[in-house]
Amino acid sequence: MKFSTVQPSDDEMRVMLEIGFILREAGKFDDAEAVFRGASEFIPNSDVPRVGLGTVKFQRGDFEAALAEYEDVLQRRPDSVYARVHRAETLLFQHNREEAETELHDIIEKNPASPHSRTAQALLDIADMISPE
Repeated sequence: MKFSTVQPSDDEMRVMLEIGFILREAGKFDDAEAVFRGASEFIPNSDVPRVGLGTVKFQRGDFEAALAEYEDVLQRRPDSVYARVHRAETLLFQHNREEAETELHDIIEKNPASPHSRTAQALLDIADMISPE
């Protein structure tokens, strides 16, 4: 069987992505990165594996690399609220609070009931701890 003929089901992809997030939370960053890179090959039009990869870089403390991942996702999918929330979080940790808060407020304004808006609000609520003015 050729690798190019492998087509995981949606359920298999969800499991793969969940494994990536579990590995990230366990601090197994190299393994998580490998999972997210692999997943992005199977579902190149999805923002989830690339944002997941960015979160691995973020948790490593490599904010520039994380931001680059999110920016790349947003170049291909400007409508990705998932990437926008993580981009804003990274901007907060880089002490670029004004730009981060503008982004977070915009996310909330456009769809206040979404899970991403709840995350955006939570980031705004703790902004003083992350990036004091």
